[in-house]
Amino acid sequence: MKPEPKDYEHDYDKDNKIDMLAMELERQLTQVINDRTVIDSRMVEDLKNYHGKLDDETIDALKKAKRSHPFIKLTRAKTNAGESQLVDLLFPNDDKNYGIKPTPKPDLAAKLDDETPVDLGDGPYQNDDDGEVVTQGDLAERELEIAKERCENMELTIDDQLIETKYNSRSRKAIHDACVVGTGILKGPVVMGKLNKAYTEQNGEFILELKEAFTPGVEVVRPWDFFPDLSASEISEAEFVFERRYMSKQQIAELPQRKGFKADQVKRVLKMTSQQTQHTTSYQDDVRKLAGLSDTINDSRYETWEYHGPIDNDVLIDVGAIDLPEDEEQALAFIEEMSGEETMATVFYCGGIVMGARVHLMSYEGYMPYRVFNWEPDDSSIFGYGIPRMVRDEQGILNSTWRMMLDNGGITAGPQIGVNKKHIQPADGNWNITPFKQWNMTGGTDDIRKVFTTVEFNSHLNELQGVYQVARVLFDEVSGVPMLQQGEQGQSTQTLGGMSMLMNAANTVRRRQVKDWDDNITEPMISDFYHWNMSYNDDNSIKGDYQVDARGTSALLVKETQAQALTSFMSVAGSNPVFAPVLQLKAVDILREWVKTQGLPSSIIPTDKELEQYQKQQAEQNEGQPQDPAMMVEQLRMQQLQAKQEFDSQMFDKKAQLDSQEQQANIQIKYQQLAAEMQAQQSKERVELMKLTQNEKLSSEKLIVELKKVQAKNEQDWAKFSAELKIKQQAGQTANYGLD
Repeated sequence: MKPEPKDYEHDYDKDNKIDMLAMELERQLTQVINDRTVIDSRMVEDLKNYHGKLDDETIDALKKAKRSHPFIKLTRAKTNAGESQLVDLLFPNDDKNYGIKPTPKPDLAAKLDDETPVDLGDGPYQNDDDGEVVTQGDLAERELEIAKERCENMELTIDDQLIETKYNSRSRKAIHDACVVGTGILKGPVVMGKLNKAYTEQNGEFILELKEAFTPGVEVVRPWDFFPDLSASEISEAEFVFERRYMSKQQIAELPQRKGFKADQVKRVLKMTSQQTQHTTSYQDDVRKLAGLSDTINDSRYETWEYHGPIDNDVLIDVGAIDLPEDEEQALAFIEEMSGEETMATVFYCGGIVMGARVHLMSYEGYMPYRVFNWEPDDSSIFGYGIPRMVRDEQGILNSTWRMMLDNGGITAGPQIGVNKKHIQPADGNWNITPFKQWNMTGGTDDIRKVFTTVEFNSHLNELQGVYQVARVLFDEVSGVPMLQQGEQGQSTQTLGGMSMLMNAANTVRRRQVKDWDDNITEPMISDFYHWNMSYNDDNSIKGDYQVDARGTSALLVKETQAQALTSFMSVAGSNPVFAPVLQLKAVDILREWVKTQGLPSSIIPTDKELEQYQKQQAEQNEGQPQDPAMMVEQLRMQQLQAKQEFDSQMFDKKAQLDSQEQQANIQIKYQQLAAEMQAQQSKERVELMKLTQNEKLSSEKLIVELKKVQAKNEQDWAKFSAELKIKQQAGQTANYGLD
């Protein structure tokens, strides 16, 4: 719906550049509001689904038909579950999800091993403390240490600034907007002024002094007040952005006290009423009504606008946003040089009147102070889709099915009754059916059962319940927030491993969204804070060449798993007599990592310098002093334990070697015994054959045949024995047990 026309007209001066800018901005804003009506309508529908409210037309139609009109508020539950999980992954225990580290410098890394002495022209440079020669590697190492120290100072400074501006709290609000209407917007860094109170002693008395200080901050921009260039698909591609802000009359009157605002322009605004400054639309009224507020007609605030985009330098000079040199000739030359070009700036205007302007804090190309996050991105638009939009059809199916179940249940709860009024009259004159009611027969029939007729309608609750259950399953699948993430186990397995697998699969979509937050919010926002501090912070100890490490996925998603694994490792390895002495070398590093996973402050662990200083102090104190007997006993115990372990290991190897030699000897002895037994058996069989020959007078031919049989059997047994012996030698004594 188009914004309602204002009931006033300004007398714009065509020769006044500020008035011409106001006319252009008003025309451009009206066009953007008109073009965004589809998105506004969509966001209002999503808000109604989130709050569980049907549109007025549907409610009126259902009431006229005397049908039920409930709303199953599953959309709200799913949206809150998705929002809670994403917030928990991004900001667990309000821990930060970013880091800053020095930009890698390959030239310094290559010089670390350079032993070339530093020559300042009068020979190698030496340290004043110990007289050692300073090398190029020492200089490179010191430069890296300085960069690391400054990087840590920069990170602490940004931490303080974000904590002061309540960055985590504002981020949660932006995530809520993204889950409900699809788009969450953060704005920063914005300059925020604050008054520091301090007491100074003057002439024996303490006097309160107020000092104004400026620091970067973050603001949340609601999607209803965010009007970007709709031709862009990403905020980085937008040429301009309009942001709506509401201010009281007193706040408008105080604007000339700030730099960049013109007092005469502000006076023109104050002559108008608040309603004359508002671009009223029906969608804006719908949003206010959903929140339980009155419509914009009763809003007494002034509707002001911030325009971020390119502005002609001549206009900025007239407004006072660009400072001119004090020298008149230099000022004219500066104006001539700047004329005809545009600069990214912020323009403040209200009711079609430009009140002031200022140049952007950041001067790099394409800079916008807005950061946009979408629950489900739209490749063709800056605005995305939230959970209510994704499950809109499934929510409608659930509502329709539930209404049918209630209507069918109400109809089939009791019989439909037909009455013949000619033959019966109620004793109380009321035809409504009530318990223990008396009816009077008027004649024409002798059986009251012939006067009343009941009709039962069919119940379809079972069929409708099946439709409802299918819609619930579709609701889970389409939303991407299964019941498991709402604390309900559903149909998942009862085992710990199965639950872990299901939770890991459920987090797959969240990992992508966490990475989107890192790419679209964390990294650019922290980078802008870094650039702001580099440009405007007076502390030189924080400045250097750094890069932002957005670690929402790499550090937070696996933080709990790492904490459990590290705790288990410390418990198992620390109690092992073999690993415990070795782990002492990395005890401090292990303890630091454990402190990180537990979310404890890093300040409770001493730094490397503090440890080194402590060790030197201990060495100086222990030098020339007798060692503690308890420590000596412990050292001797550890030495004896290590010696015993080495001795046991050697004895084990030697015993294994002796066992192997004994086994080989036993095999050889058995081999010789078996060979002797076979020879004796063969001789015995020959003797028996000779006896048979003499007694039974066998022929020589038969004797030869029998001898060949004996010889063949002996060769077969010998081959079998040799094969068995070979197997035992290779695989052990029990290698062929159970085989023929």
